Amino acid sequence: MKEEDRELIARARKGDEGAYRTLLGKYERAVFNICLKMVRDREEARDLAQDAFIKVFSMLDRYNPSFAFSNWLFKITSNLCIDSMRKRRVDTLPMDEPVRGAKGEYERQYASPTATPDKVLLKKEKMKLLSRAIEELPPHYRIMIVLRHQEGLSYEEIAETLEVPLGTVKARIHRAREMLKTRLDGEDFW
Repeated sequence: MKEEDRELIARARKGDEGAYRTLLGKYERAVFNICLKMVRDREEARDLAQDAFIKVFSMLDRYNPSFAFSNWLFKITSNLCIDSMRKRRVDTLPMDEPVRGAKGEYERQYASPTATPDKVLLKKEKMKLLSRAIEELPPHYRIMIVLRHQEGLSYEEIAETLEVPLGTVKARIHRAREMLKTRLDGEDFW
């Protein structure tokens, strides 16, 4: 965990309002973006982001500093979003009941959930091309793609893991994606 976060949390635990404001300023955009991507409604995302910070700040005494503060904050944020989505879940209709329309009842028809053999083969071939293209990337770009897209790490987690600045992580991931796109354009990938 970054030393700056440790100091801010220690000060916040002692009631330092400036430390709270600094933590809020540092993470509010990321928390809002997580909420927005989860619930897809700006107003609800703002409310959830605010709720996340209220909850986190009220639970700072339970925070374990051996883990990254951002991971703890993002986990609480995503759990709040999931809870919110569960509460607003819409009623569903049974799949086996017919649909009633103006001209009578109709049996429901659904597309097959399984892919056709040709689509399965095409997907396998595309994955081989993508894997080969990733393997051909220079190592400092390849590790970024692997950590981000295969391991699911956030930019912040990658920066912390590799001990490089966040801006470097973002730039390398962007550049690696551009390199992959260039390599795959001639392969009938898209």
